[in-house]
Amino acid sequence: MTIKNLFFGLMTLLLALNVNAQNWKVGNSYFDKDKWVEFIPGNMPLVIGVPHGGDMMPEGIPDRSCPGVVNATDGRTINLARAIIDVFQKNYGCQPSIIICHLKRLKVDVNREIEIATCGNEEMKVPWRFWHEMIDTALASAVKKYGQSLYIDLHGQGHPNKRLELGYLLDNEQLQISYKSSTDTVYTSQSSLHNLINASKGKLNLKDLLTGPNAFGTWMAESGFPATPSMQDPFPLPKEKYFPGGFNEARFTNKPNVFGWQIESNNVGVRENMTSCYAFAEAFTKNIMRFLATYTSIDVKKIGK
Repeated sequence: MTIKNLFFGLMTLLLALNVNAQNWKVGNSYFDKDKWVEFIPGNMPLVIGVPHGGDMMPEGIPDRSCPGVVNATDGRTINLARAIIDVFQKNYGCQPSIIICHLKRLKVDVNREIEIATCGNEEMKVPWRFWHEMIDTALASAVKKYGQSLYIDLHGQGHPNKRLELGYLLDNEQLQISYKSSTDTVYTSQSSLHNLINASKGKLNLKDLLTGPNAFGTWMAESGFPATPSMQDPFPLPKEKYFPGGFNEARFTNKPNVFGWQIESNNVGVRENMTSCYAFAEAFTKNIMRFLATYTSIDVKKIGK
């Protein structure tokens, strides 16, 4: 390990220890030293990551240019996350933990493994590690208090179909096979819901959670936000563009007692302005609370208490 690598590694550790040592206040914002990553602690079993909404372009940091780089920004997903906080507070007296990367994706991609995320830039490894440390900490805190936690990776997409794409780490073909299967066990362990299904000891199955009448996507569609997979739109067709989920979702839902999914939100009607952001947040918060009440052992009446 070079002296430079050691320096940045120690800096990351000190930043994490500094944040972890604080007596967090729910709803306050805590940052790394450069204010590139923002952590807003919550008091409920929901953690939301916003990895691609940032617009900061610090001077002296080269643009990422290594193989495998994707640099598109998910516009106004930060606004969407802040609207979700406001509506949870207003309607339920609680709020999720939110972690936001304010750096433009040209500089770092916190939804990739660290070498591709930074293209080897040691300075960018500091916010990458800080981001992941804060999510690890938020999830551990939620699981300790509630026994389980939901993780959502929040994104935006511009595909032709104007719908929410709910990613459960299964692609178009796998979703179709699951939907048409009578046994529906082939992809359970691969999906981002495997911890939830395993905890139910046979009471839950993947097919119902993805496309049943009480699936999250079904509820969102009934609330005016078309989604796939759902009962109304059970799987994207083979040639349709669809994001099944990524690095963050796979990493965090593999932790004990954590489950979740990625949301790729369409623009119009969801995040093109604050009116649509708050309309989405109303439906999202209602259906998240309904999901927790229906499918987990968590007493939703005690959330935030």
